[in-house]
Amino acid sequence: MGKVKNKKYKCKQVNPVGLPSVKEMEFGLDEFLTTENIDAGFIESVKEKLLSTRAEDRECGAVIIANLANNKEFVSSLIEKKVIKVASPLLVDKNVAVRHAIAGCLRNIAVCGDYTVSEAMIEQDVMTSLVTLFGMYKTPWTPVAVTENKIDSKQEIFLEACNLLWNLCENSDMAVRIFNENDLVSILLPCLKVDVFGFSVPIAVANCLYTISENNKYLRDILRQPTVDTELKDLMSLPGNSPEEVLLKALAAGIKLNLFANQFDNSMGDTTVLVLEIISSTFDNPVEPCLEVLSKLVVYHKDRKMKAANEENDLEDKLAALNKTLDNIVHILSAKQASLEILGNLFEDEDDEAWEDISSSDSEELLLDTGGMEIDEGISANELELSFPPEVHQIIVNGNIWEKVAQQILYPSDEIIQILQSHSKTKDCLKRINTVRCTALLCLNNIIQKLKVDELGGPEKLWNLWLHLGTLLFKKTDLNDTDQVEALTRVLSAVVKQLAEAKCSSQFSHMTESDLQLLMNISSQSQDSCIKVHIVYIMGTIGSMLGNIDSPASASLIRVIGSFLLDICLKSNDMWVTAETLDKIFDVFAEDHVDFIAREIGLIEKLTHLVPVLKAKIKQQKKNLSDHLVVITTAKTNLLRFIRYKNDLNKK
Repeated sequence: MGKVKNKKYKCKQVNPVGLPSVKEMEFGLDEFLTTENIDAGFIESVKEKLLSTRAEDRECGAVIIANLANNKEFVSSLIEKKVIKVASPLLVDKNVAVRHAIAGCLRNIAVCGDYTVSEAMIEQDVMTSLVTLFGMYKTPWTPVAVTENKIDSKQEIFLEACNLLWNLCENSDMAVRIFNENDLVSILLPCLKVDVFGFSVPIAVANCLYTISENNKYLRDILRQPTVDTELKDLMSLPGNSPEEVLLKALAAGIKLNLFANQFDNSMGDTTVLVLEIISSTFDNPVEPCLEVLSKLVVYHKDRKMKAANEENDLEDKLAALNKTLDNIVHILSAKQASLEILGNLFEDEDDEAWEDISSSDSEELLLDTGGMEIDEGISANELELSFPPEVHQIIVNGNIWEKVAQQILYPSDEIIQILQSHSKTKDCLKRINTVRCTALLCLNNIIQKLKVDELGGPEKLWNLWLHLGTLLFKKTDLNDTDQVEALTRVLSAVVKQLAEAKCSSQFSHMTESDLQLLMNISSQSQDSCIKVHIVYIMGTIGSMLGNIDSPASASLIRVIGSFLLDICLKSNDMWVTAETLDKIFDVFAEDHVDFIAREIGLIEKLTHLVPVLKAKIKQQKKNLSDHLVVITTAKTNLLRFIRYKNDLNKK
């Protein structure tokens, strides 16, 4: 699961000739980017600044890049013009201000970009200079006491370097390999001591190690050493409940679990209980009060800036409070993110990955081995085995962990959203909230699939969750946000599966065609295959349940569902979507007593016309269907059987 980092670096600087000032960048960035200022000439000007013999120019060039790093076109131009290759050596510039500025700008580029940006940065040799920079911290060091208006440059550069390393390693296996080869962990580990470094440095280091220790055997062996193990346990046992401590405990728990490949087992001993306690307490730490405080501080700050500046001291105090509150929110959200990732990974079903790894030849052999019979990919939740001991399972169930996860699906009020969007410092906070919400949904999906219905509070609680998630999807979610819609439809499909296994057909008999239309609209508006498959699964499962209810209203809903599924089969060019839709058609119309509905919508005739088209598409696209070839081939085989069975039945 992905992690989110906050863009921190912002350095005021002298206004360079011909380039925007830092103040203009901060308060008029959107307007600036709509002009023609960012062109080849602009990029060359920045590049010349970085190559200048004057330290002030080099620092200025870095500041400009840092403030424009969230502009994709600008970053693409930087990469195309090899500006990263020019900037990277400045990480070890003789001038400490230049090193600080360059570390900040490179960190911002990595934060704002995706894995392709990180890969490009590595190709332009950013890691060589970054490794050299970390080499400056090999000898033991401690932060120095700072006075007003001064900073500890050595510590600030280290923090920026850690965050840059974190981003690069999260997006690139090459960066992780370089990390291992240069033994950078030996430089990071001494910096986990809270009593020496405070919180900021250990948090930056722990973020790095949490990401890099995942599936990293080399690092796993090092972190399992007794002295390091003791250090991690000390972090997990921090006594306080401040946002910084909550985050450090969650990250240490994540690192600890990575050492056991995300599996609870007996070798972890009492650590299992401690990890779950940390996760649970993190979920109990609300972020809403901090958001309310932050929104009030934003309004106050903006209001004072518009009035006379004779209350400058008061304004500075409020700005400091705003920054502190924002830091607290970032720490709380980051802790929640890490805890949700830990828990989600514990419940993750590895069967899906196993299916995806099957080659086309394997799939054909599989069909032969089963005698051509249908492969049942739907494993009952009751048949799934959890990857941790029964006592841990019991703690999760008795602690109502799944309900706590559901509470992390946070939607701030429209007023708070509007306020936070209006301030440059707080915009990223909303992105973090969205990421935590999406991760909570995916975590909830994993839990629901693995626990039994009674362990989830029974059918009534599941039904209430279904209604709640439906309300969030249709009333609170931007349907253009593919990640959020995919996560919501995914967990809805998990809930409806459990409701079907609990035989909760009667609840769905109260649905209307308008309710179904809401789901169908999402499918028609989305171009995402996963979302379409989730909607198909939801609709098909509802149709199967309605088939157990003998009423005109249920028959009418089945007719709508059948027509919807049939329409997708006939029109979709995505073979995976078609195959999954066929599978649900077989489920909905499996029973003979709904054959009259099948005849009304012309199901068998239309499916018969689909057969040659489906065969041709499979033959044409076979080389590109490796991930879903088993599902697609099975659907084709079952389609022929389904048609033959229904035709034979109609002849009787």
